[in-house]
Order: sequence, then structure tokens, then C-alpha cells
Amino acid sequence: MSSPLRSGDALQFKSDIKSFNYHYLSFAVFRYKNWSSRFLIEAITAYFSVHAIQFLLLMFCLSFLFMYAIIQLLGFNDSRYHQYKIIIAILALFFFPINLLFEGAGIIATMANYYVPMCLMAYVLLIFKQVTKTYILQLLAFLFAIQQEQFALLGLIIFSVAIGYQIYQKLSVLKYVPFFILSIGGILSAKLSPGNAIRNAVETNVRFPEFQSINLLRKLDMGFIKMSYDLLFNGSVSLFFILMLISILIFSIIRKTLHQTIGLSTIILIIVLPYLQLWTPASKIKIIYDTFPKDTKGNVLSATGHSIATTFPDLAMLMLFIGIMLMTWTVLTTYRDRIIVFTLLIGGVATKMLLSLSPTIYISGIRTFIPMIFAVFLITIYFIKLILEQLIPHQEQIIVK
Repeated sequence: MSSPLRSGDALQFKSDIKSFNYHYLSFAVFRYKNWSSRFLIEAITAYFSVHAIQFLLLMFCLSFLFMYAIIQLLGFNDSRYHQYKIIIAILALFFFPINLLFEGAGIIATMANYYVPMCLMAYVLLIFKQVTKTYILQLLAFLFAIQQEQFALLGLIIFSVAIGYQIYQKLSVLKYVPFFILSIGGILSAKLSPGNAIRNAVETNVRFPEFQSINLLRKLDMGFIKMSYDLLFNGSVSLFFILMLISILIFSIIRKTLHQTIGLSTIILIIVLPYLQLWTPASKIKIIYDTFPKDTKGNVLSATGHSIATTFPDLAMLMLFIGIMLMTWTVLTTYRDRIIVFTLLIGGVATKMLLSLSPTIYISGIRTFIPMIFAVFLITIYFIKLILEQLIPHQEQIIVK
């Protein structure tokens, strides 16, 4: 009986690598020219398709690195919050269920393409917390993370905002510039890769022939509708979205901000009640979306019309997102908090919308939400930290110089 690790793309990779005499970089070059821009990711996917035990060891080490990075990045290493670090681990189980997020193309392939870049991205973001001797290691980690174009875009947004903030504060931007340049390189690599062009042509022809004839605005519209639908009606995706909103709601209750509390409560009810078979405006979105042409897996197959009926999902979701942003902006009290949260929120949405430019958004499934889930996970933990700051009595600490 084969191992669950020996499933999906890993089986094909294990077979293909033999014809390259196990020269993993040569295999990655071939894939870059003929199928994928993710050069380093393709190499390690092939390697771990052969060495499954080493793959498990790497996942353990990266999971530890991920937890360490989040704890350090969001300040849970402070003695005031030491006993609450377990919250991060517990929430991670809800945000990143392996059996749901990382099995689409097989565990090894999916985790190599998403989990590994995500863990390394968390480590890279420690650059905002401290500058240490690990700077070069963080650059190398980022070089790998940006092989995944969604994380390259997330990095570009984060470091663009960081550089803009530093310039505004008349501070040095030197340490952020290399990350900014690398993120641009990651996006250009994906755009210019001959393998990506071949893959898009093949998958468009086979799965979505109409895609090439759709204009850019309509592609973005379809991607927005697809993302919105999953956020509202795909239980596996909705969970992380709802958890983020609950964390913001609790913060607003503690701060006794009445308007934000009522607004966020209403938004959460709009999202949750349809799961209980109760009507909300979100129910109408589902009714309309269910009329769109789809394949047997529920993926949209055709461009939708331009009538009032088919623009309702757009309008409803835009109003919902605007409401969330307004509530979030006003419940936060400092511009620093607002910049951090909105950079992550906008970055997370952008990583999903990026795939609107490719037919793979309708093929790859839930795993394409992982960069967004990562951003929302950071936002949720950030609000939990803000909640704890309100609840835990502040004790003056003696600073030893």
C-alpha cells in the first residue's frame, strides 16, 4: 500500500526525475522552460518525491520556525504574553488544516509550493522586528519564497509600504530595498517564464477556452466573484475569514466602540446565518452564483453576463468589504496599527486576485487561498495581541542598559 505522501504530483515527479538521473537542478531548468516558473520549488518537490522521510523532517523544522517567527514578530515573546503563546499554535490548527489545504496536488507538491514559502515568509518578516546576523539567511529565505508568485506579490506590497513609511519618517530604507527588488524579480520571473506561458496555453485550451477572449476587467470581475463566493460559502475558507472578524469584534467590544461592534456583528451574522439555512443578503449572492456555468467540481467555466442580476454579487461583496475596512480602520487607534493591518489585508486580497489573470484560479482550488490565509492569520493574531494589551494590567518593567 502506497504512502499518502506518494500521491498526486509527487508520483509523477518521482517517475520523471529518473530520466534526469536524479539531477534535480537540471529537472528544474527543464520545468522552467516547459511548465513552471517556480524553479527552486520544482527542484525540491522532485527531491522530496524521492526522499519522503527528509520531507517530514523539513516540515517539522519549518513548522517550528513558523511558530517561532510569529511569536517573535507579534511580540508574544514578551513576559506579559508568555502564557498566551499557545493561542497561536491552536489557531494555526484552524487556519492551516493539512488535510484540507495541502492535498490538492498531493501533500509533497502542495506543501512545497505553499507551506514552505509561507513558513519562510514568516521568517523573512522578522526583519521588521530586529536586524541581526541572520539578515543574509532572510534574504535567501525570501529568494525561495518569491518563487511562489503570490508570495512575491505579498512581499512586494509589504516592502513597498515599509519603504514608503521609512521615507515618510525620514529613516533609512537600505535594509528593505533588497527584499523589494527580489519581490519584483519573483513577479517578473513568473511573467516571463516560457514554462508558464506554455502551461497557461495548455490549461486554457483544455479547461477554459473562452478565457483568452475575456478582457482584463472581466477577468478581474470573475476572479473577485469567485473569491467572494468562497469566502462566504466555502466552509473551509469561510472559517479563517470569520475568525478574523471575530477577533476584530472582540477588540471593539473591549474598547466599547458601539458603532463598530454593531457593524461587525451584523457582518458576521450576514456570513454565518446562511450556513444555518437562514436568509441574509449573502443568500442572494449564492443564488445568483449558482446559475453560473460550472464544471463537475463547481469551478466557473464561462464569463458571466453584465445584467443587474449578475452585478449584484459584485456590489454586495464590495459593500461588505468596505464595511469591514471601515469598521477595522475606526476601531484601531493608531496609524501604525492601521498601516500594518491594512497592508496585510490588501496584500492578502491581492494575492488571490492575482490569479484572476490565469485560468488556474478555477482549477487549483482552495490551496490558492494560502497566501491570503497567512495574511489573515497575522491580522487575527495581531488583534489578539491588542486584546491582551487591553486586558492584561500593564506592569512597568525595569530596563537594564
